[in-house]
Parts: sequence; C-alpha cells; structure tokens
Amino acid sequence: MIRKKRKTNVELFRIFLMMMIIAHHYVVNSGITDLWNSQHITFNLLFLELIGWGGKCGINCFILITGFFMCKQKFSWMKFIKLALEIEFYSVVIYLLFVISDYTPFSIKDFSKSILIIPLVIGKSFVGGYIVLYLLIPFINATIAGINKKMMKQLIIILLCVYSIIPTLLYTHLYEYIGWYITVYLIGAYLRLYSPSWMSNTKKVNIFLLTNFLLVGISILIMNYIDARKGNTLPWDIYYFVNDSNKILAISTAVCLFVFFNHIKIGYIPFINKIALTTFGVFLIHAHSDTMRTLLWKDWLNVPSYYNNSMLWLHAITSVLIVYTICAAIDYLRIILLERPFFKFFQNRVQKNIC
Repeated sequence: MIRKKRKTNVELFRIFLMMMIIAHHYVVNSGITDLWNSQHITFNLLFLELIGWGGKCGINCFILITGFFMCKQKFSWMKFIKLALEIEFYSVVIYLLFVISDYTPFSIKDFSKSILIIPLVIGKSFVGGYIVLYLLIPFINATIAGINKKMMKQLIIILLCVYSIIPTLLYTHLYEYIGWYITVYLIGAYLRLYSPSWMSNTKKVNIFLLTNFLLVGISILIMNYIDARKGNTLPWDIYYFVNDSNKILAISTAVCLFVFFNHIKIGYIPFINKIALTTFGVFLIHAHSDTMRTLLWKDWLNVPSYYNNSMLWLHAITSVLIVYTICAAIDYLRIILLERPFFKFFQNRVQKNIC
C-alpha cells in the first residue's frame, strides 16, 4: 500500500502550533504571571502577554486539522493504538524517571495513576478529550454523511452558541472538552467539504487573520486597563477572550490561522514532515504533569527570575526553541527505536497468521 505524503504546509503548521503552546506554557505554567502588575505596564509584561495568549487557539487548530482530514478518511484502529501507547509510554516512563532521580517519591497511588492515565484524564484535559474524539470519529463522520450542508451549518451554529458565544459573553462556565472538540471537528470538516467562498480569497483570509490578531491584542489591553482600575483584583484573567478553547477569539483566530497555513504552497519537504511527526510527543513530554511543569519552568529554566530582566525576550524565545528541540529529539528516538520496530513486528505476525 502506497502511503499518501502529508502536505508540508500543514506539517509546518503543526510545528508552529506546538511552539505557540510551549510559549503559552512558558507564561502560564512558570509562575511568572504572579508578578504581573497591570498598574505598572512594562515592555516585559506586554511581551509575555503577546507570546502567552495562543495556547488554547493552538489546541483548536489541532482539532480543526483532525476534522479537515479525518472527515474523508476511514477510522484506523492501528492509529488509535499508536496514540494510546504513546500516551501510556510517556505517562509511565516520565513518572519513573522522576522517581529514579529522587525528584518525587514513589507511591503505589501515583504509579497506578500513571498506568491508568487514559481513563483518568477523559474529559479533563486535551489528551483525554482528544482520545475520546478519535474514538467518536466514525460516528461523527456517519452523522456528517447523513445531513446536508444547511443542516450541518445550523448544527455548528447551535453548538457555537451553546459552547462558545453564550459562555464568553455571559461569563458562564459552559465548557466540556468532548462536546467542544466535536464542535471544532465539525467546523474543520465543514471547511473541507463545503469550502466557504472566503477560503479561496487570499486577501480576505489575510484580512480576517489580521483582524483577529488585532482583536486579541485589543482585548488584552482592555483587560489590562480594567484590571489596573480595579487594583489588580480582576476575577477574570488578562486572556479572558482566549483563555480557554471555547472562547470566541480562540476559535475564530484558530479558523483563520488554519485557512492561512492551508493556503501556503511550499511543496514537499521531508525534513519538516519528520519533525512534525513528533508534535504530539512534544506536548506529552513537556506538559506531562504539575511535577514536570515545576521542574521545567521553575527549577531548570527559572522563568520568574527573568521578569525584570532586559533579556527576558531572548530567554523566552530560546527556552521555547530548546524545549521543542529536546522533546522532538526524544520523541523521534522513541518512534524509530520503539514504535516502528514494534508495529513492524506486529504487522508481520498478523500477516503470517493470516497466511
């Protein structure tokens, strides 16, 4: 069977998205936000707000990519097993490395949690939501096949109102990972199946994307202003309009970003495609647990200490690149040394049994 080559523009997009997510974690998981003071705006504060807003938008983009491509593909149990084993591998191995290095004490409870990671995170995180979404793909696709363009559009509008518009505007918490991921998957599928006219107009795509970026920036400045007036006691955070995947600007910007990258024509570049294979692994490693977040952002990179440092921008950019590079290298080694040999052996055994 001949494998269809992945589009390099989309693979480059995956790398870009993971950089956005790592930058987001640099800001929100390091403890540096505890030092923010909206009454004293500095270059470093604005820089951190600029690089830290895109994490949830990035998550939406990954789901859009899944919907866009999987809506016309058959569900693969092999891909699902690979996904599940990758999650299990990093959950258990990283926990054991923490124990061996004496960074955290061993306990049967925590070890059991590392083994049972998939059922424990269902509906509670990106990983838990995504793995359930993947299992639901055949049923979602069957639903899509059974409705017309008008009904699909109406369904998406209803889901957006329930999960995004109402919660954002009324400040209510009506967010649930699986339901929202199904919504975003449907949007990705709609873009693939019906290609709205604006998608083919590069000028409109660029205008829509720049407008969303501008709105994100304005929303952050407005929240800064309100927070300053209230004496840094704002019950919402500065990223209110993008601080979760279902917020209005998080999804609208994600759609525009996806369409923008889908327009880029760069041909097939194997090196980029190989790097992009590791994006999910990069996420699983650097966002493994609270223990990893403390070790990475506070103990190793010591992010909070750079808040008033003029070289913060360089530290942030370098940290994001280093984290991505090291995690990607680790995951690529896992792929070539463990995953590929294992599945090659497994497929050979299956073929022998069939014969």
